[in-house]
Amino acid sequence: MTYEQVVNTIDNKRRFGKACGRDVTREFMTALGHPDRGMHFIHIAGTNGKGSVAAFVSSILQAASFASEKSFKVGLFTSPHLIDYTERIQIDGVQIPREEVRRIGESLLGMELKLEPTMFDYWLAMAIIYFKEQQVDYVVLETGLGGTKDSTNGLSQLPDVSVITSIGLEHTQYLGNTLAEIAGEKAGIIKPGVPVVIGQMDDEAAAVIEARAQELGCILHRAGTVDKDVKLGLFGGYQRKNAAVAIETIRCLSLPVDNQTIATGLANARWPGRMDIISEDPFILIDGAHNPSGVRALVDSLVGEFPNIKFSFIMAVMADKDYVEMAQIISPIAERIFTVTIDYSRALQAETLADDLKGIGMEATACKDYKDAINRASAQDNPIIVMGSLYFIGEVLNDKDQA
Repeated sequence: MTYEQVVNTIDNKRRFGKACGRDVTREFMTALGHPDRGMHFIHIAGTNGKGSVAAFVSSILQAASFASEKSFKVGLFTSPHLIDYTERIQIDGVQIPREEVRRIGESLLGMELKLEPTMFDYWLAMAIIYFKEQQVDYVVLETGLGGTKDSTNGLSQLPDVSVITSIGLEHTQYLGNTLAEIAGEKAGIIKPGVPVVIGQMDDEAAAVIEARAQELGCILHRAGTVDKDVKLGLFGGYQRKNAAVAIETIRCLSLPVDNQTIATGLANARWPGRMDIISEDPFILIDGAHNPSGVRALVDSLVGEFPNIKFSFIMAVMADKDYVEMAQIISPIAERIFTVTIDYSRALQAETLADDLKGIGMEATACKDYKDAINRASAQDNPIIVMGSLYFIGEVLNDKDQA
């Protein structure tokens, strides 16, 4: 099989499996001889901030490796990708080669399992095999959906630290209808005796996580924020909270890392598509805020960085998202919203989105595509914010790279 054939075959697997992802991973790891064992895992869950915290932690670990007499390798597993599937699996900031995806993916697709893996299950198994073969020491592992039943929760190797960045209402059809229910699902990554780090969140959610940590004999670490004089590689006020979570996470590891190394890692961190300024003239900032809590963080950062400014928003979302609430959150700083349809099966049509936003009193215009939206937004003479689904952000970045 070619790389394209492997990727397409995996991509056409079910998005949400009939079987619990955790159980699929357990079957995969058993059949593969438990390649997960012997590596140090940093397991990260949360509604928002998972990717940013993973980027900060990975960057600090890479800085620590560089500063150490005995260097080590740092693996990073995240999702979704923005442009290329290889973004999901990285070692020391370098994406997995396509030939490795082809080789390992073809092998995994040829396995006979009792349970049916999803697309995510295959990429996770591929990452673990690749990390093991490359003798990776530390693996920064981002959950896909939830915690308890998530595929990343099926590894037999206990993590060195469990991290829960934030709790908000998301995927309620799978995770629960209240913050407490969702917190309980995220808390499923907590393991007996393993330190737990949590970010800032509502007391209702924090209480659930604290109770679970206490029940399993885990030391709980609450992260705050970092001072404004600390340089971060990621833009946006909310990233200071994510950076604080990363610092607490690093301090839970049995690894000597001094403050200068932490500062270097924070400054060097990169995470495309999050408060990412891709053009100065016209000013265009893109952000993968795709749920109400993520949009609030985006708006807070925009107000903090650009007070008293109105923006033109370009928005594309999935049909199952709380897009009306998201629009209401940006309403105070939005001059007009230009809507776009994502090239994805679950996408909300631009016309439907625009009509629904007009229904709540907002100025909205449906556009035929992203370029049309940029042209229309540029004519408004306002800074442009591109937001919504990460798949849309990926399309924008890909369009930028090809321009």
